[in-house]
Amino acid sequence: MLRVYNTLARKKVIFKPKEKGLVRMYVCGPTVYGPAHIGHARTYVAFDIIRRYFEWKGFEVKLVVNITDVHDDMIRVANEQGKTIFELSKQYTELFFKDMKALKVKEASVYPKVSREIPDIIETIKLLEKKGYAYATEDGLYFDISRFKGYGKLSGIKPKQSITGTRVETDKYDKRQAHDFALWKKVKPNEPFWDSPWGPGRPGWHIECTTMSSKYLGLPLDIHCGAVDLVFPHHENEIAQSEAAYGTKPFVKYWLHTGFLTINAQKMSKSLGNYITVPELLSRIDPNVFRFFIAVRHYRSRVDYSDFAIEQAKNALQRLNDFIQRLYAVEHNNFSNEATNALKLAKKEFEKAMDDDFNTPLAWKVIFTLENKINIMLGKGILAKNNAKEIIAFFKDINSIFEVFETDKKTEDIPQECLEMIMQREKLRKEKRFEEADDLRAKLAAKGIAVFDTPQGPQWKKITTNSKDSKV
Repeated sequence: MLRVYNTLARKKVIFKPKEKGLVRMYVCGPTVYGPAHIGHARTYVAFDIIRRYFEWKGFEVKLVVNITDVHDDMIRVANEQGKTIFELSKQYTELFFKDMKALKVKEASVYPKVSREIPDIIETIKLLEKKGYAYATEDGLYFDISRFKGYGKLSGIKPKQSITGTRVETDKYDKRQAHDFALWKKVKPNEPFWDSPWGPGRPGWHIECTTMSSKYLGLPLDIHCGAVDLVFPHHENEIAQSEAAYGTKPFVKYWLHTGFLTINAQKMSKSLGNYITVPELLSRIDPNVFRFFIAVRHYRSRVDYSDFAIEQAKNALQRLNDFIQRLYAVEHNNFSNEATNALKLAKKEFEKAMDDDFNTPLAWKVIFTLENKINIMLGKGILAKNNAKEIIAFFKDINSIFEVFETDKKTEDIPQECLEMIMQREKLRKEKRFEEADDLRAKLAAKGIAVFDTPQGPQWKKITTNSKDSKV
C-alpha cells in the first residue's frame, strides 16, 4: 500500500488518486531568465524518480510542468540584456529542456507557458473578482486573503505575522494587508503587457499555476510538487486562489515538497561564489552519478552537495556497475536456491521501502545488501548463470526508476579470454595452487588487466598508459 507524506496533512497518508490507475501530477516549472541551478536539478530529478516509480507500479502519469516566461525577473534581465522577454524565454527554455534531457528527466505530458495562457488567466481573475476575493489599487488587482478562511493552512503562516523566509520579494504595491498578493499588475514603462478589464498589464506570479494546473489536469489535482521554499507564499496562495475561484476543496489531494540543497553545508548564493548552474554541473559530473547522488537521499531531506559526497556516489555506483558486469561473466549451470531467495526478499523489501513515501535510502540499502550476498556467492563459485540473469533483470527493472546503471554487457572492455583467466585463477586460489594463480595474474597484467582479491571475490581494472584507474 503506497503512502506519501502530505505537507498539508503534515503526515504520511495512503495514496488514492481521483481516478483509478491515473496520477495527475503538477510540478512547478522554471522561470526562464537564466540557466537552471543545482537546486532545480535536485528537485526535478527527485520528482522524476517519483513519477517513474508510479509508472513502475502500473499507474499512468499525466505530468504538467509549467514554464514561467512572464515574471518580474524576466523583465529585469531582459531589459538589462536589451532583449524582449520572449527572446530570453526562447534561449533559456531551450537550455532547460537540454539540461533535463541530459539528466534523464522524462518529458512532461504538457509544458504550458504563461504567455500563451493569458486569456484563461484573465478568466480566472474575473471569477475571483466576481466572487468578491479581488480588489483594485492604483497598481493593479489584489487577492484579499481576509476573505479566504483557512489562509495559512499549508505553511502554518498566521496572516497577522510579517512575511519571512520567502524565495522571492513580496509585492510592494499599495495593498490592504501584507499577505495580499497581486493577481494582475498594471503596466509600467519598458514592460510587456496584455489588455485586460483592469487595464494593460500582466498576471501576478501565483495565478498562473492555479489556471494552468486546473486547465490541464482538472480538479482536484492528485499531486502538486515543488521545492520546500515554494510552500510559502506560492503554494499557499495557489490554494487560496484555486479554492476561492473554483470551489473545489481540496484544490490538491497531496502536496509533495523536496528539501533544501546546500553546498558544502552553506546556502547556495552567488555572493558566496558557490552558485552552480546545471550546465556547470554537467560539465563536471556524469549525469548518472548526480542522479545516483540524489536517488540515495530521501526527496524530503536536506541534501548537502560537496566534492567528497559526489566522489562517494561515484565510487558506490561504480561498485554496482562492476557487480553487474561480474554477473555477466557467470558460467556455472547449477541453480542456487539461496540466490533465488535472496532476490525474492530484495524485490519484496525494495517495493516495501519505496511504498513508504518513496524511501529511497532504505531501498538502496536493500540493493546493496543483495549485492553483498550475491558477491559472497560469486566468491564461493555457487551462483548459477540463470541466477545471474535474474539478478541482472532485476537491476534493469529498477533502473527504469533510477536511470543510473550501465546494465548492458560490456563485451568490448575486457576479452572473454581474460574473464575466463580470472575465473580460472580464482579456482586455483581455492585449491591453494598459489604459484599457478600468480602466473595467471602476471599474464593478465601483461594483457592490461589488474586483478584484486577481496572477501567477495576477485575484482579487476583495466590498466592503460593514460589512466590506471579506468574501470572495466
